[in-house]
Amino acid sequence: MSRERLYRIEAEARGSAWRARVLTGIQRFRFFKGELLAPTERPYVVLSISQDKQALPDLIETDMGVLLIHERIGPIFMNLCPYDIQFVRVELHTSTGKTNQYCALNVLRRFEIEHLEDSGEYRPLDPDRLYFLSHQTVRLNLFGHMIAQDQNSQRLYVTERLKYALQAKMVTGLAFKKTKEQTA
Repeated sequence: MSRERLYRIEAEARGSAWRARVLTGIQRFRFFKGELLAPTERPYVVLSISQDKQALPDLIETDMGVLLIHERIGPIFMNLCPYDIQFVRVELHTSTGKTNQYCALNVLRRFEIEHLEDSGEYRPLDPDRLYFLSHQTVRLNLFGHMIAQDQNSQRLYVTERLKYALQAKMVTGLAFKKTKEQTA
């Protein structure tokens, strides 16, 4: 088994104007359970963003924490991890009209990747309050999967191979954070 490096994947910080707002009722917990959603003819979610359709990045974060993926980078995920993800149709209303070129990324593989334990250390914040430190351990193995979601923090983790494939396509709106053991 190869020891591939893991990266945490998240949308680039661009401000609240670049975050898509959910307009229709959606059961958010279904995305965070890794549940396979039944395909429908109409979009599963309708969202709104206050940006021009032409200026949107390939990856957009929503206000409920789900990532939207442009159809241009969908084949990368389907080629490398077809059984780990599901694309859910969405309708995105922009300042210049609506687009159906985005879909919500539903990650089906979920397990405990991050583990927090008490370190026994603390720092005083002021005379009446203490800040207790915990030790965060990140499991550096996705058990053969290319992408997975931590069941506690809902963070997404990808392997080095998927990271390089996304970087080769020059995907915009995406940030990778290298994982390591750390005290939080």
